[in-house]
Amino acid sequence: CTIDWFQAWPDDALQAVATRFLGDIELTDTVREGCISLCKRFHTSTRILSDKFQATLQRHNYVTPTSYLELISTYKTLLDKKRSEVMKMKRRYEVGLEKLQLAAGEVGVMQKELNDLQPQLVTASKEVDEIMLIIERDSVEVAKTEKIVKADEAVANE
Repeated sequence: CTIDWFQAWPDDALQAVATRFLGDIELTDTVREGCISLCKRFHTSTRILSDKFQATLQRHNYVTPTSYLELISTYKTLLDKKRSEVMKMKRRYEVGLEKLQLAAGEVGVMQKELNDLQPQLVTASKEVDEIMLIIERDSVEVAKTEKIVKADEAVANE
């Protein structure tokens, strides 16, 4: 003769326990009711499957009230972990967005500076073109003078 120490909780007890333990989590009422419903369903379906397992293989798998409390505790832990991950990703996204906005602002400032410097660049370009013309003229004169000097040098060397 064996005594079954693991009696199942009725649905209203499962409801009350889940409501109590999930009450301190920040959830909307609709989501909270859905979580409570799923916890009850998981626990009840696990108990039914355990009964089938025992009937088929004559092996006990105990689904206890402690199992139900562990289910709720695991849900709370996982929810907290996932919320932390989401907040971390959100912060990374926000920092990246701020950096993009900062870079866009800096590009705007640089674009304005470039537009302001455009007349100076045009003036400098004209000056460079004028200097190039002078250098070309001087180069032609230097080439002529060099020819004359080489001719004089050739005459002097003879």
